[in-house]
Amino acid sequence: MKEMLNEELKEAEEKLPILEEELKILLLPKDKNDDKNVIVEIRAGAGGDEAALFAADLFRMYQDMQKEENGKLKL
Repeated sequence: MKEMLNEELKEAEEKLPILEEELKILLLPKDKNDDKNVIVEIRAGAGGDEAALFAADLFRMYQDMQKEENGKLKL
């Protein structure tokens, strides 16, 4: 019985930081601009191949974020 309780306590302690972060996000006040659209332009600019790779990574990051949030992405 004591082992079961210790195991449950350990699991609860592991979940605590994740739940704290989720709670902090839920407690943030709603902003009037949260539901508005945004236009983002990503350019490689100066920097050659490295800049192009970074721009591609940045685009993929925003693309993945939109998929997770069930948003729309237009090119």
